[in-house]
Amino acid sequence: LFSQTPVAPWAPLKPDAPKDWGTRNYTIPTQQEIGIPIYPNTYLTTISTASVDSLKPKESEILPFIILVSSDPPEKIIAFYKDTLKSEYGWNYTEEYTTFIKSNPMIKVLTGKYPSVAVRDENGDEFDLVFVDKKFKEKLKTRIRITYKPNK
Repeated sequence: LFSQTPVAPWAPLKPDAPKDWGTRNYTIPTQQEIGIPIYPNTYLTTISTASVDSLKPKESEILPFIILVSSDPPEKIIAFYKDTLKSEYGWNYTEEYTTFIKSNPMIKVLTGKYPSVAVRDENGDEFDLVFVDKKFKEKLKTRIRITYKPNK
């Protein structure tokens, strides 16, 4: 059973940053809504709600996602998800995309239509980090994008 508490706190902002920057007014999803374990000690940078593919509106919904950042190296986070997702939930992992997906074939990982966890290096230059505290940002090593089908 997953917690009803928000998945992670927001990444800290610089003192002069706008308080309503980006998607910070959105409700933070809970662990229960996301339905998979969240890597510990991560911080939110982005929340995206579900949308409809404008090219094929009758075919599919684009799932919501969150983006988290961590000061831990990608290898440590990938190992965490290899243990929790692959063994407990039956997800597939691709080294090529460093992504876990709850679907087959793997090419569907890039569509936003299937639950997935993508782990990437973080250098602090992404747009969603522009107003994040500089000292905090300097410690970041990994970006995690979790695309999920909301559990109610």
